[in-house]
Amino acid sequence: MSDRQRGSSTVELLFTIPILFLMFAAICECSRAWLTVSLVTSAAREGARVGVRTPTTGGASKTFNAAPALTQIDSILTTAGLSAGASRTVTCASPCQPDSQVTATVTVPFTTIIPAIDAVLGTVNVTETAVMRYE
Repeated sequence: MSDRQRGSSTVELLFTIPILFLMFAAICECSRAWLTVSLVTSAAREGARVGVRTPTTGGASKTFNAAPALTQIDSILTTAGLSAGASRTVTCASPCQPDSQVTATVTVPFTTIIPAIDAVLGTVNVTETAVMRYE
């Protein structure tokens, strides 16, 4: 192998390494985004599940108590490290009675850790909603 061929191999490697690094970083960011969506979906479903099982308060007025459902959502988001900037709501139509719909909505901001992608996308809000029948 001549010196000239060795030099061209080095140049080819120098062009290839950044492309491979960008592909690897993009795959990692896609997996982070997928994990965030999965965790937000899980938090919304768990919030709705706890909400449909929580007894109403106020006697005949059947006021919906969202506190246990919000606590469950907060627990999931805090454990996953997604609680910063997150918003969540759990509602039930008033009066909340059997067969009413309980709706849990969770929104979490997703920011990429790659500056080039962050400059293009910025912060993307991941929002998931779960609806279940009150029991």
